[in-house]
Formats: sequence, structure tokens, C-alpha cells
Amino acid sequence: MIIGMRFDPVTDAEVSYLKKYRKENRIRTLYVTAAEEGILDRKIRLYLLRKALSPYRHIVVTEEPADVMISQFEADEEKVRSGYYYLAAKGIRAVLAEGTMYLEEITRRMCKETRAAHSLGVAETAAGLALKHGVSPQTAYRAGMLHDITKKWSEEEGRAYLQKREPEVLSLNPRIWHSYTAAWWVKENMGITDPVFLNALRHHTVGDGKTKLDHILYIADKTEPGRAYNCEKELQLAGEDLKKAAALVKEEAMQYILDKEGFDVRNS
Repeated sequence: MIIGMRFDPVTDAEVSYLKKYRKENRIRTLYVTAAEEGILDRKIRLYLLRKALSPYRHIVVTEEPADVMISQFEADEEKVRSGYYYLAAKGIRAVLAEGTMYLEEITRRMCKETRAAHSLGVAETAAGLALKHGVSPQTAYRAGMLHDITKKWSEEEGRAYLQKREPEVLSLNPRIWHSYTAAWWVKENMGITDPVFLNALRHHTVGDGKTKLDHILYIADKTEPGRAYNCEKELQLAGEDLKKAAALVKEEAMQYILDKEGFDVRNS
């Protein structure tokens, strides 16, 4: 008997089901496989499935066709693909949190279409800058994809969320709350706990960060290809000196806000 599911990706509920199924049916060795079609390539899904099931020696992953296909857990898989990695099988949560497998899916689900396109541009720009400055391109790409993940929230949603987690931030201008809610959201739901990564999200709007990743994300956010102005000068400088480029971008951004909108984004 070979049981098949999409396993896109494998969830904690699916692992529990397989363990219970084998025990209740007194199956010595239960074979499982991933469906042919999925958002992730089948080879990747099989890899994640093997990793998730590695502690259970009587449940074996095979590439053979399934005898029975089960679809009752696809809603849980969809939630994982929406960023709720805590619902994934325990053995693969770290792999998802440290990788880029579902980032475009998550961004499309959490953001408006234009914001998702912007995030992709920021991610690609950040990854390019990271390569030049000895920072992990994958980490920079992930930061770019996730930096505006809560930007669509209303002011009321942001206020309620921060009130329970970091109420002192509410004294800042609501336009920058999404920097803080994003950091909290990815920590709580995706299991991303690296303080350097989270701080880059927190500082990406005002540009007051100190690390290379802080500077990279801030610069990429303001200079990605979708911006309606020429950023060649800033990007050229960023390739040479991140700190100077971040300072230049910040000076230009703050002046633009003061000239066009008449307020300081840092304060209410």
C-alpha cells in the first residue's frame, strides 16, 4: 500500500495521520509518496517529506505511484504556503524558515499585486548588493520579499497587533508600523528568529539600521527597478560603500517626504 498526498509541503497534521494510519491498520512498513503536481518540484517535495519522516523508520518515502491519494489536508498545506510555517512538519520548519521556497506565494497572498511586484524587485536588488558585500544573497532576498508583508494591514489592525507586542512603537508615525509588525509576524508565524534579519525589517523604512543587511534592505527598498526615478548613482555608490549609499538614499528620501507630504515619517 502506497499512500499519496501533494505534500506541498508536508504538514504536522499529515505526519500525525500517517503514524496513526499505520498503527490502526497494523501495517509493518507504510509507503508514502508525493503527487506529481505541486507548486514545488516533486523532487524537492520528496526531499522535504523524507526529512520530515526520518524519525519514523516504519514510514518509508517512495517515488512509485500511489495506490490511494488523500486530499483532506490540502487546506493545511495552503496555510503553510501562506507563511504559517508552524503548521509544517517539525522536521522541515527550519528548512522553510531559512530558505526561499514559498516566498513568492506568501507575498502574493499577503500583499496587493503592486506591493508583491515591488517586494520581488527589492529582493532581487538586495541579493545583488549582498553578493558584492559578503552577505548571504539568500538572506537578503528573503528580507526583500518579506519587508512589506504586513503593509496591507489597516491602521486599526497594526495598532491592535503592536499593542500586545510592542506598544511603545505606537508613538511613532503609523506609516512605519508595518516595519515592526512585519518583524513580529515572520518571527511568530514563519519561525524566523535571527535578530539581524528581524532588525533589518524593523529599520527598513526609516533607514536607521547599522548592519550591512540593514543598509542593503534600505537601499534596495528605495532603488529597486520599479521605482519611477533613476537610481543609477545610488546603486553605483552602494556597490562601493553601503554606509555612504544608505546615508545618501536616506537624505534624498527624507527630503522628498518633507517636500511633498510635509511631515517627518518618524513621528506622529
